[in-house]
Amino acid sequence: MKTYTTPLLLYTGLLLSVILNKYYNISFLTPLILLIPLLFVDLKNLNLISKWSLGLLCTVPFIFFQDLYSTLNQLSIAFSEELFFRVYLMSFFSNFTTSILFTIPHILLYGDLHSFLVFLPSLIYGFVYQKTKSFILIAVLHFLSNVFYDKILLNSDIINSGFRL
Repeated sequence: MKTYTTPLLLYTGLLLSVILNKYYNISFLTPLILLIPLLFVDLKNLNLISKWSLGLLCTVPFIFFQDLYSTLNQLSIAFSEELFFRVYLMSFFSNFTTSILFTIPHILLYGDLHSFLVFLPSLIYGFVYQKTKSFILIAVLHFLSNVFYDKILLNSDIINSGFRL
């Protein structure tokens, strides 16, 4: 029987770290909490070598149209979020529940319509992870969608026209 104590405590810690980051600019806690599942997951289950992972990784060099710091930052965000939510939390909760849990910190941190829009990609990442069990695949998909969102959608007049909560 699975116990939900550890994932719920980690998730609560994540929410607290997001709030501390937003109001007190304490930003180092969130990445640390997102990486704690490395202590609990079997690294063999990350499926780091697969045809999907290797094929998608080949696209990464072509997206270095942004500066290196921004690229590494986006990669680390995608890696840590997918590790925490897909690999770790989805071993306890359904894809739908995990996607809700994924959306809540975004709403707390950003508080705009864009925050709600992460729910659908989260469902897609969860579905892809359920089908392929490839951690690298979903981390790179997450990274590519963040780059698309940041570089294409955020720079469009439609997205920038408002939508604050």
